[in-house]
Amino acid sequence: MEEGGEMGVGIFQIDMDWLQRWLRQGFRLGSGKASGNRNLKPRLTPEAARLDHRQMLRFMALNAAVGVLIGVCVGAALIFLDIGGLGARIGRAANPAVPVLLVVVPIASLFGAAAAASAILLMPYEKKFREDDDDARGE
Repeated sequence: MEEGGEMGVGIFQIDMDWLQRWLRQGFRLGSGKASGNRNLKPRLTPEAARLDHRQMLRFMALNAAVGVLIGVCVGAALIFLDIGGLGARIGRAANPAVPVLLVVVPIASLFGAAAAASAILLMPYEKKFREDDDDARGE
């Protein structure tokens, strides 16, 4: 029981140390007052910002393309595995391109949108500016 209590105090002390460092940094930046700017990230040059935006868009586009590819594969599997008689109906259609597109395009766009949304959630953009904060807490 005592060891758990000591560990709890240690974690509390680490959190308090982090809070004190954060407060000192806020007072230093605001010249005696707490800074109103909560965004403590370093400013990027215009060229660095352009490069960063291109990297983010490339990351999202790659994830969306992978999602579309998976959606096309799922749509093709629905047709070729004849799930619900879909493949047989498309095979008997006068113009099979239209039903194939009506099956594959919505599924591909749905999977692509879901992959792009997950890319936004998993975007590694913030990791550039948090290295010192995370290391100081010992996590």
